[in-house]
Amino acid sequence: MRMFRDKDYVETQEEWFFCIVGEEHPHDRVIAYLKYLPGDGVWSRWGKSFKRTICTYSMQELLDTINFLKKNKPEYVFYDETIDAEMSCVPFNKISKLYRCDERLHDMMESDNLDELESKTKELVELITAVSGVEIKNMGITGSILLKMHHQRSDIDLVVYGKNNFWKVLHNLHSIDGVKPLDEFRLNDWIRRTSMKYPIPVSKISRLARLLRNKCIYKGTPFSIHGVRLDEEVTRSYGEVVYRRLGLAKIRAVISDASESCFMPAIYKLSDVEAEQEYAKDVEILACFDGTFTAMFKEGTRIEAFGKVECVTNLRSGRHFKWLLIGTFEGMNKEYAIPIEETLSPR
Repeated sequence: MRMFRDKDYVETQEEWFFCIVGEEHPHDRVIAYLKYLPGDGVWSRWGKSFKRTICTYSMQELLDTINFLKKNKPEYVFYDETIDAEMSCVPFNKISKLYRCDERLHDMMESDNLDELESKTKELVELITAVSGVEIKNMGITGSILLKMHHQRSDIDLVVYGKNNFWKVLHNLHSIDGVKPLDEFRLNDWIRRTSMKYPIPVSKISRLARLLRNKCIYKGTPFSIHGVRLDEEVTRSYGEVVYRRLGLAKIRAVISDASESCFMPAIYKLSDVEAEQEYAKDVEILACFDGTFTAMFKEGTRIEAFGKVECVTNLRSGRHFKWLLIGTFEGMNKEYAIPIEETLSPR
């Protein structure tokens, strides 16, 4: 098993908690965003309170955390030459503890000494494995429950390892007694928070909300399902691929393959691409680094998207292609993706 997996957490010597992003990391540090700090918040463990730095998961919040780190702990900011951008990264020598999603869930499943939310999580996982056939070893728990700083109103953030396993779970969720779609209150809250990030009308965001598939409620508690690649699904290492910015563009295209939309980033292969900019006409992939679009669009869906176009080059194989990214600093407050049945435009 590789040392770091997407959705695991690391704790630093300052008791700062970072959530790991992706599978590709430099040789001496791990790419991760700052999530929890000691402070006046509702999250706590061992008598100490913590506050969140990321709430809406917007690019502005991520930029704010990077600026905070540059001011207070500049060693946690790293210029990544493969993407030509600064990222928050934790050097290995600053990590005091690694929290693995699968190990924490395994411990919970073996324990009889659980609080109410942990017990509900255990019950939900047992039901998921029973209806999907996915083994518990291919599941994990992330977020505040992973760190044992949750409260009784916390969400349950489940991890499923492997593309096939994720889709088995997702396709069987609603056969579980007690699992329901998001209620009107939480759906409206998702619409409100999403409208703060994307320049599209609320009516169009409401359409996106109807496409949510990885967020549900179990016996009154919201939960989400996140896909993480198995070791054998990780095909490259850090530095093998470089990304060159070509510019911002709007495209229209058809989703031809959504099977990897369960991961971070959510990958959608495209066909029938239309674009005004010449450099965007041969875009092959929509890559969403914002979890908003996880497992959202199905094959055959026609979409309109605005984001950053990059040329992606694999230095080992020599292959290169173009993708359009959502979840970038350059496209912040301008990027979006939405299904289209008629002409749509940003507000």
